[in-house]
Amino acid sequence: MHLLLLLLCLFTTLANANVAVDELNTLLAHQTGIHGEKPSPELRDLSDNYYLLFIYRSDCPHCHQFAPVLADFAKTFKVNVEAYSVDGKPLAGFEANRLSPELFHTLYLNGGFKTAVPALFLVNRHTLQTYAVLFGEASPYELAARFHELMQHIKEQFND
Repeated sequence: MHLLLLLLCLFTTLANANVAVDELNTLLAHQTGIHGEKPSPELRDLSDNYYLLFIYRSDCPHCHQFAPVLADFAKTFKVNVEAYSVDGKPLAGFEANRLSPELFHTLYLNGGFKTAVPALFLVNRHTLQTYAVLFGEASPYELAARFHELMQHIKEQFND
């Protein structure tokens, strides 16, 4: 019985991971063109000039739910993720870098955000300008839509 439950969980997880990539690809298909074409300037800008900060707690169910969605997004769109744990423990797919008081202060207190996990920030690797992407879990579609919205905002901010 336990083996059957374990196999069922494994197949469900694998099916959800594929759905996540499919949803991301569908949402951003208009930007990447037909598969095999060069990525859009927006996606190239994201992977070339930015990285993600993922803040989590190892015993947080929302963090466990969101981690595979983020991992699929990062792999698909070639965006580096630096993960930081509030409790110093790893989360599947992410190393356990301890969240330092300085980084906590910079991200949450200076940013005016309430402490919440999971949290995702976008960092410009050249200027270190940091943007809050989301707090809490998100579906693959919601994550991709939020990135599209945020990248448009950044583009408008610097083109005005």
